[in-house]
Amino acid sequence: MNHDQHRSRSRVSFVKVAFAIVVSVYIYIAHFIVTAGKASSILDLNEILEQVQKPATSKSDSSSPESIAALPDAIITRRDANLTLKQQLGTENDSPISSNRQIIEHREEQSDSQGSITALQHPAAVAPTNHGEQGQVATKVDQSSREANSAISRPACFDNGSYCAYDQVAKYLESQAKFTIIHKPSDAIPSHRRIPPSLAFNGTYIKNRRLEGPKDGSLTSLSEYNPHLLPLNEDLDATLLNYLTGRYHPDISDQEADQAKYLYVSRSTNLHNCGASMNRLDNPTKENSYLSLVLLDEILQPIPGASGAVNTFQVIQPSCYNRKNLSPFQDYKIIAARSTKGNDKKDQLFMTGCDKYTIIIPLDIRRVPAPTNDALYWNTKITSVPVPMIAEKGSSSDLFYGNGIQVRFMNDINPPIGAKPCHIALKYNSMDWKKNYHVFDVPGINGTISTYMEIRPHWQRAIRKINFYANRFEKFDDWELVPNGTFVKGMKDGHRTETDIQYSEHEPPQQFHAGLHLRARDGRGTACCVDIDFAQNVTLKVGISHSTTKARGYLSRFYAFHAKSPTSAVAMSGPFCLGSMNKETDVNAEVQIFPIPDTSMLNASNVLYDCPHITFPSGITEFQKDKEFVVISYGVSDCYARSIVVSKSRIREYLDVNGTESWRQRM
Repeated sequence: MNHDQHRSRSRVSFVKVAFAIVVSVYIYIAHFIVTAGKASSILDLNEILEQVQKPATSKSDSSSPESIAALPDAIITRRDANLTLKQQLGTENDSPISSNRQIIEHREEQSDSQGSITALQHPAAVAPTNHGEQGQVATKVDQSSREANSAISRPACFDNGSYCAYDQVAKYLESQAKFTIIHKPSDAIPSHRRIPPSLAFNGTYIKNRRLEGPKDGSLTSLSEYNPHLLPLNEDLDATLLNYLTGRYHPDISDQEADQAKYLYVSRSTNLHNCGASMNRLDNPTKENSYLSLVLLDEILQPIPGASGAVNTFQVIQPSCYNRKNLSPFQDYKIIAARSTKGNDKKDQLFMTGCDKYTIIIPLDIRRVPAPTNDALYWNTKITSVPVPMIAEKGSSSDLFYGNGIQVRFMNDINPPIGAKPCHIALKYNSMDWKKNYHVFDVPGINGTISTYMEIRPHWQRAIRKINFYANRFEKFDDWELVPNGTFVKGMKDGHRTETDIQYSEHEPPQQFHAGLHLRARDGRGTACCVDIDFAQNVTLKVGISHSTTKARGYLSRFYAFHAKSPTSAVAMSGPFCLGSMNKETDVNAEVQIFPIPDTSMLNASNVLYDCPHITFPSGITEFQKDKEFVVISYGVSDCYARSIVVSKSRIREYLDVNGTESWRQRM
């Protein structure tokens, strides 16, 4: 090859390289322009979403959330906005679950980037597996209490009278939280009754777990939700407290006993919506509903091995259990009550379980160092045989799960008029017909204390005086729940006379509004009660009620009443929803493995809000480590359990948004 040919080929090579460089630069610039354009479009849409969340500036009916659906040309619903955003992000596919998750995550990121909603300063999601990691979580919880987030400002609707968006109010409530936590699944439940994490996104597998296998439901998967916490503190009689913490037992050290600060109570059931929705009446296998019990430490973490779960229906009515497919026990609560006159401490536990009505039965619970079927060291007013922790020959191994909690119930629940079939006998042990009842104490003269049952918290508030005093709890007529409460003659369903029930027609106004008006069935009980000081020498009892939207979404309200005049409520907040898991800030966030609960958003009048469609706050109690805070525990989408530790001052604000102490006028 001569010199001229070589120089010609060099020029060709140079041109090719230059052309390749130019093309690469052009592609990079084009990609940058498209990306910037898409980001700009997303930002514009996010601004629209923010506008949807803003409350209306007028109280006219046309601006109410109940009428937004009638204005398709005037306003974009959150559902429409999400659909458009999904198209922009290119996430349209056959999996609405993954698409919605990306939408929610993107909205959170966009909000953070704009400074409108900053990530809450809560502990990182860490699952402690040893003392070192447990200490790390404790440190993060302490740090978060000193770094209370103030980035979310007070809702303008509190001051200008406009309608409040449910999720806007929810975010403000949680913004000052000491920490938030996803409760770990109980270690009492065996692995064969859990959905493997690798299959949490497989809706077909989860549905088949319900359809296949034995009809008794013994291979169906279980999940815990709708929790509440019983604080283990000085309100309890020393003997009862020692049984619960394990201090009574020579094989449980004082250090181990000191660690237990709460008894965590929830339902562990195969009736759940984890990974796939479920219709209770269409379930081909038997409904399993376990009373799940776990001891928690001071930062709400479970104590390993200190847990148990009992199939209550199977224990209490074994013959009925074998004939019935649905359980009369769903949501559970454990009540500590005074049962001995002259003892001002609570010395007896009672279980309530509800479906269409609320059943109440005395029971004993104690911590044990290892599974046992005996009652050694256990001396109480109940002397029945404990529920077997170790399956006996020929008995079901699914009656009880766990190694560290032992349970026994009152021996005979049948009324003295004779044996009753199945649910009829339970009705004689009920708190009368309905459900979601609360129990609270009222101080009287000369140091006496009376106990009341809150039948309805507001909107025709109703209470009745009840009794827990008895010398023993062995059979039905050892104890009279309602003093002189006779059963209706001619009725064989356990219904008592109602002349003792006290009603109130006086309803306090809502402190803020969202365009949702209370209906006859609203204002039902959810959780109660925690004492909060509202002024010097003025302490009110505060609870949470619930109502539902037309689409069966759940909304909550705080309400307050004075113990000295408990007949009437004196304050009530407006409605709000509660948040789902925050994967960046919730303690134990990694244990919530299912996609559906966090992508099923609240639907109110065809408007979607940034909170789950179903949140049921089943527990409210004082935070033992810092009594200026309250633990609100709730179930999310009938799948998992979450708690938020919020300040009493924030709850006071919801019940007196203008600081005028309007509650004084109703005392």
